[in-house]
Amino acid sequence: MHLRARKTIRERAERVGALSEPFRLSWATTVRAHTDSEFGLRGLRLYRPSHFVQAAQWPDRILLSVNEFRPHTLTEVVPVSIISARLEKQVLRTEGALAIATSYQPWGRITYSLSLWADEQALEEFTGSPEHVAVMDAYRSRGYLRHIHWRGTHRSIGASMAEARRRLDAGQGRRVGEPRDSWARRDQRRLAAIAGAVKS
Repeated sequence: MHLRARKTIRERAERVGALSEPFRLSWATTVRAHTDSEFGLRGLRLYRPSHFVQAAQWPDRILLSVNEFRPHTLTEVVPVSIISARLEKQVLRTEGALAIATSYQPWGRITYSLSLWADEQALEEFTGSPEHVAVMDAYRSRGYLRHIHWRGTHRSIGASMAEARRRLDAGQGRRVGEPRDSWARRDQRRLAAIAGAVKS
């Protein structure tokens, strides 16, 4: 085969691999996390392979950070998935990062991420990095984000994700973006009800 043709085939294969990598799933992680979360079938999330940093010893209490992002349009699902996979690598390069796990809820077009950190300084270094700031600036108006971080004990991916959802549904954390769909509007109604209960 001509050398140029071989090079073209190799380059195309590399592009296909780069596009498919963000959608590589871990069924073992998916089943284990779903079982530990005790979510119903509608709450099933498909997990990518999780990455844990081999630290000599984790602190007794670590910082857990969870994001739930739903883009406004279906056309943004693939770009968001690719960016999520890219940010995984950046997390693992950050000093003080302990682990990262990303999952998708295809029928809800929601992307989830759980990252574990040694302390607030490590998380702030990541969120303040130029790459992360650029992503947030680009997608701030393209979807609805629920974010929360707290200090606690990490038992399992599923248990930590369930804890994050309980905290977010209780009105904790922060929201970014316009509530344009039923998922986001339901969250806003929940926040309004909580605020009303507090005032009364």
